[in-house]
Amino acid sequence: MKILLLTQILSFLFSSGNDTLTLDRCYKITEETYPIIKQVPVYELIKKKRSENLEINYLPQISLKGQATYQSEVTKLKLSSPFIKPEEMSKDRYQVTLDVRQLIYDGGVTNIQKNLETNVNNIEKQKISVELYSLRNKINELYFSILILQKRKEYTLLLIKDIENRITELESKVRNGVIPASNILILEAQLMQLEQEINNIESDIVSSKNMLSELIGRNIDSSTIFILPETSLYDIELDTLINRPEYKLFDFQKKLSLQQDELISTKKLPKINIFGQAGIGRPGLNMLDNSFQPFYLVGLNIIWNPIDWNSANYEKHINKLNSDLIDIQKDVFNKSIRITLNKYKADISKYEKLIEKDDEIISKRGQIVKTTLSQLENGVITSTVYLTELINYNQALLTKEIHIILLTQSKINYLTTKGN
Repeated sequence: MKILLLTQILSFLFSSGNDTLTLDRCYKITEETYPIIKQVPVYELIKKKRSENLEINYLPQISLKGQATYQSEVTKLKLSSPFIKPEEMSKDRYQVTLDVRQLIYDGGVTNIQKNLETNVNNIEKQKISVELYSLRNKINELYFSILILQKRKEYTLLLIKDIENRITELESKVRNGVIPASNILILEAQLMQLEQEINNIESDIVSSKNMLSELIGRNIDSSTIFILPETSLYDIELDTLINRPEYKLFDFQKKLSLQQDELISTKKLPKINIFGQAGIGRPGLNMLDNSFQPFYLVGLNIIWNPIDWNSANYEKHINKLNSDLIDIQKDVFNKSIRITLNKYKADISKYEKLIEKDDEIISKRGQIVKTTLSQLENGVITSTVYLTELINYNQALLTKEIHIILLTQSKINYLTTKGN
């Protein structure tokens, strides 16, 4: 058992050759492998297809039409001369035509629509960036929980080693009758409890690693070493919120609102086309010729709706209201960010003060352990008293390490919230 525990301690403390995983690496892996990233090329393809579809507006529009009708009355010529009798027109009519229309001017609609599609694509991709960035909070929580669990395991193993050493030292004193055998039993019972705690900690580590592995999309080996991030907390003022992906999303949404206003304005502009038509029908263009005749015509078509009964203004007003909603959402987001940053600033200050106090506590606990160890070896106290002080000392050491980890986590959470 002693050899096994020593092996665990050595492997835990001197495993620099094993694979390491940093917090930044977790971020990068997630951004590369998280399933939602697969939507980016899909949105790019959608944008490409929609742009290609809009380009069709500049191509000639060709249509083939056919029509057969029967009408109740036809044009008739009434002449007073008995020697001229015009041919009576047929009441059934037939016509087949090939129509060609070419857009010349559309008021800029197509270009605006293309720009609008580009911005819609940017919005969708930026939403993905926002969601990916939000995963950092979950990564932080799991990563630092693993660091704390590993630190608990490390100090529990050290406590086990310390108790085993005490048992070895006290065995001879028990044989010589200096101290009662019950002191050994107490230490051995505590040793078994600590072994149970090691099992629980290892189970929690495995569970947390599995969750992190699923989140980042990478298998995390049991021997993988987690590195405590180094943090340099610069630019801590609350008015420097510049790097959050949500702000770029707000900008894209505001830009979309402006583009929609431009599109609305084009409704009042004229649309100009040239067109041509060729066909055969009975009658043709000569209404008095009752035979099938070919025909053609070309022309210029202008469509202009100068009066829209204020429809464009209504649409722009609605668009302005949507733009105002975006501003409100941005203000709400800013407020939420500032509240969160204030919390993490308070946490940073709290843990810095706790770490200063930890050093004093560790110093005093260390002196107490030395005193009680001497008393235990001389049979003045029982191992229960010594165990209590040894556990308190070990806990003080562990508490400082956990405070260091929590201080680092608070700094990372601050920087993550701020967008650094």
